Amino acid sequence: MPLPQANATPVDSHAGPQQSPPSRRAPRQTLARGILALLLLAAASAHTALAAALHYRLDGLTGALRDNASAHLSTLELSCSAPRWQAEALLPSATRAIRRALEALGHYNASIKATLEQQKGCWNVRFDVQPGPPLHIIKLDLAITGPGRDAPSLRALLAKPGLRLGAPLNQGTYDSLKGRLESQAHSIGYLDAHFTAHSILIDPARHTAAIHLILDTGKRYKFGPTVLHQNVLDPGLIRGLLDYSQGQPYSSDAVITSQNTLVGTGYFDVVRLRTEAARRAHDEVPMQLTLTGARRYQLQTGIGYATDTGPSLQFKLRNRRVNRAGDRYTFSSQLAPLQSNTEFKYQIPLSNPRTDWLTLSAGYQYEKTATAITHSWTAGITRTHQLGNLWLRTLSLQYLRENASIAGQSSTTQLLYPGIGFSRTHTNAPLYPTRGWSIAANLSGSLPDLISNVKFAQMTLDLKGLYPTLGGHVFARLNLGATVVQNITDLPVSLRFFAGGENSVRGYGYQSLGPTDSTGAVIGGRNLLTASLEYDHRLYGDFYGSVFYDAGNAFNNWPVVPYRGTGVGLNWHSPIGPIRIDFAQPLNGTNRSIHVYISIGARL
Repeated sequence: MPLPQANATPVDSHAGPQQSPPSRRAPRQTLARGILALLLLAAASAHTALAAALHYRLDGLTGALRDNASAHLSTLELSCSAPRWQAEALLPSATRAIRRALEALGHYNASIKATLEQQKGCWNVRFDVQPGPPLHIIKLDLAITGPGRDAPSLRALLAKPGLRLGAPLNQGTYDSLKGRLESQAHSIGYLDAHFTAHSILIDPARHTAAIHLILDTGKRYKFGPTVLHQNVLDPGLIRGLLDYSQGQPYSSDAVITSQNTLVGTGYFDVVRLRTEAARRAHDEVPMQLTLTGARRYQLQTGIGYATDTGPSLQFKLRNRRVNRAGDRYTFSSQLAPLQSNTEFKYQIPLSNPRTDWLTLSAGYQYEKTATAITHSWTAGITRTHQLGNLWLRTLSLQYLRENASIAGQSSTTQLLYPGIGFSRTHTNAPLYPTRGWSIAANLSGSLPDLISNVKFAQMTLDLKGLYPTLGGHVFARLNLGATVVQNITDLPVSLRFFAGGENSVRGYGYQSLGPTDSTGAVIGGRNLLTASLEYDHRLYGDFYGSVFYDAGNAFNNWPVVPYRGTGVGLNWHSPIGPIRIDFAQPLNGTNRSIHVYISIGARL
């Protein structure tokens, strides 16, 4: 007759310590109790010093059976100096531990013989085990009832339960399925979900098992009111940062996303968003959000280095929240021999602060390359909006005034031009992704008017991809640019296309490639086409080696004459982010000197 394996329910019979009125003990009684406590402490210390893991040998078990039996025996201790009676008293416990380990994997008819031996002054137990045939599943009754019976995420779990007819019984797989079903039901709002049947009926004589597992979802709860405990920002702005609203079906994913969004804003030092499941009523579950504001000002100073621009001194001052409306600003400055800049940005959250921002900016930049020196003053307004498909759209109006000297020619240009851009990045990890891609496309242009003195239109497209291949990763990059302008020398130098450098064609100097004038000086071009293909593979620990090939150029007319470079690199996955050093050699021309590039930060 099949024997049911009961699912034990722990019962807490401890009613708490009994309170008695205080009493005064006689000094002698107090002294005696103190001596007893010291003796007990000494005994406990001696036990700790002498106790050791049980020494044993398992014969007859392999694979998962041996691993599970070893795990169950790992909690048993036996001192080498223990008397024989104590060692023999441990054998029944050890045998039961092995039996439980085997039963969890479907072996209910095991034969276990324990032999106690003393080797090299320590007790050793040899277990001769015959696990016997496993129980096979002859009946699998899995079902979901209630209003959530057709929920896709629950149906997906039943479609791949890890259990199948005819397979050996695995108690761990059964328990895992139970836990995943109940957890998933709760996470999508079925907070009353429970099992109306959960049993494994076994017949050791016939080596069979029948599983019955039925989940009743109960009703689905909705988000109730969110009670705020904060004095940082306007309540309306905070509610706009939440990924849910009152009346929507409850989802733990929405709670986690909301928590991460609040943390990511930088407004708060402490974010605690709690589901008050115990107070659920009337189909709603109330929420409670506690926020503590972060320090208003953040000051950063440091020393940086970039291969293309050299060493730099850096300064950044950030006001995380100017007011209760959530406005914030950043003032940053960099001083370097080849590129110095100063920029001020003021950001204003709009109707949906998770996806909508207005940015006012102004700045100055000095840049020196092999053939040009530019002084640029900029001002602009940008509206950033995240679309429903996770694309980021930017609408901008920019002002540019540039004084430039390139190839011995000086120019002053003034522009007021609108732009639109779309971008999206998708990766499987933020810092060290193994798979992902990014796309960024921009279109801008101007017409001659009272402010602009150049008519132009310009498009850029940047594509990147990272994919696992042959135990490593392939990284590909493609950069395209095209400009419509009557005369390239009328276009500001900062809007012309150049190639060469760390993020372009390695093996050549920064912005050293492109169309030239009659003297051979690079003056920049209308169009850009560069590409890179790279493969990396783990060398040891967090260090990776890579090989790469870059090609491309800036140009005015087709056909383009590509410059090519190749090399090797060493990448370190450091605690602060990726750090890479690349050694590149040019493949065009007679100068084959090695260029070294050092960079910090993710490629996607």
